[in-house]
Amino acid sequence: MFEVLREYQQGVADQLQDQIASGTLSQVNLFGGSRYSLRMSFALETARVLSCNQGGDDPCSCNSCRKFRNLTVSNVVIISQRDHRSVIETSLSTFERLYNDFSRQFVIQSIRRMLLQYHPALFSGTQTQSQNAAAALAGQVNELLVDFARMEIGNASQAKKAAKEIRSALKGLFTAAKKNTTVTISQVRALEHWSGQTSMGDGKRFIILEAMEMTNSSARNSLLKMLEEPAKDTYYFLISEYPNRIMQTILSRVRRYAFPPLSPEAVATYLQPFYLQEKQYDSLESFFLEGGGMDLSRATQIAELFVASIQEQRYLQSSEIASLLKEIDDMQGYEFVLKAMLESLRRVMPSRSLLSLSSLVNTTYNRAQLYNQNNRLMLESLYYQMMEEA
Repeated sequence: MFEVLREYQQGVADQLQDQIASGTLSQVNLFGGSRYSLRMSFALETARVLSCNQGGDDPCSCNSCRKFRNLTVSNVVIISQRDHRSVIETSLSTFERLYNDFSRQFVIQSIRRMLLQYHPALFSGTQTQSQNAAAALAGQVNELLVDFARMEIGNASQAKKAAKEIRSALKGLFTAAKKNTTVTISQVRALEHWSGQTSMGDGKRFIILEAMEMTNSSARNSLLKMLEEPAKDTYYFLISEYPNRIMQTILSRVRRYAFPPLSPEAVATYLQPFYLQEKQYDSLESFFLEGGGMDLSRATQIAELFVASIQEQRYLQSSEIASLLKEIDDMQGYEFVLKAMLESLRRVMPSRSLLSLSSLVNTTYNRAQLYNQNNRLMLESLYYQMMEEA
């Protein structure tokens, strides 16, 4: 078990394997660490191992493992805020270039990770019209993937045609994903109902919750009750980039695993099947963001323009701000720009000002995510607040 993932995060793989083998794996686990450190991959692989009918070794041809290979599983629910669009677009462009078994499988798994957010368990109560429409779109995309998995593709032209059809089907889901917030109270209640059902044919259930630190108090309190006494054969995986921001009463009920950033060697190994020739990346984040269409150098340049203005106390013209915000909008790069601003601030600001400005950036962004605020207005407002604060 964990044979493939072990070379990227050996310490975590060894921990999980020993605990599964000894029967001591907790039902409530927290995978903390930086993005693109394979936390989600480990959560799904742990679910596969625990569901396997033949001990969890890989490769395995049991019925459960075949379902996990294509993520056609009914016993896993994911609630996530991650950037699925960049990873999916990278997978599609890779398939257009390689059109081999690896790239086809990568497309299927990347999209199905997003589709697990539309699990029927989350749509058991009264839903809005937009939520029902998104669920219907997810069903259509899933059917398209079934056809895609069987499709015979022997040249670049056929690969591009298949990728174009998938992109077209995904447009509505990407739009719906922009409106998603973190875990809501209604979702927690739906998960509680689902985990308490006794007619589940797949045995164990797995609930993967990401960005728990940004949930509202009602959802956190409701979730806490579930974690205190998890239902039989139900496993929770909380995935967080900032685990210390999660309320202490939840942290006291989880077993924590630390995921350090991937080493340069691990990044290079991960990217080998993509056949990138001489091109190198310092992180998987850079690879996927660029693959998703983001101009990383320009996004960094924009961040430095904002920071230089703040440092020099020289207000940018409103027309210049509008132009920069449009560029960020077009590349959907708000989060990357904010991170780049923090990095730039660390280099140029005295420590006292840095602490205040960093706190302002993090608080403003977290509030915008929690309350689903417009990112463009968020960054414009943040810029003026930072000018006053500096």
